[in-house]
Amino acid sequence: MNNKEEIIKVIGLPLGAGFNWSVGVLMEKFIKSLGDKKLLGAKCKKCGYVVAPPRTRCIRCNAKLDEDCLVELSGKGVLLGRTEAKVELDGKCNFVDLEEARVIGAIKLDDADSTLFMPIQAADAGELEIGTSVCVEWAAATKGEIADIKCFKPV
Repeated sequence: MNNKEEIIKVIGLPLGAGFNWSVGVLMEKFIKSLGDKKLLGAKCKKCGYVVAPPRTRCIRCNAKLDEDCLVELSGKGVLLGRTEAKVELDGKCNFVDLEEARVIGAIKLDDADSTLFMPIQAADAGELEIGTSVCVEWAAATKGEIADIKCFKPV
């Protein structure tokens, strides 16, 4: 490739992959519990670490976590960080510009040790400060799916 005509510029990569994947028993229970407006985490019996959403292994000590480890969480927490998303995926592996930026927050739930990354509702994203108390806002009608969590909002 010694001359400029041989260089190929790639702006986007149209790549899609279809697959069948199970989220596992703990995540299935987490997602279904959203229909009842409940957030679940898993508390390690060995070290006490609470992870949300629940995992099959403790992030701290790698102990196996099972259904007996599930605990209900309050849905309240603290904003650790935030960013603004100006694009989203369209379901066909393409980016689409958003008319308005969406705020995504890193949230440390009061009764969990891990961090959730969720949409944040705020009148002015610039006024959201690290350390702001937040709580979950549920969709008007819940169905037991991830979209049941509308967003988190400042308290």
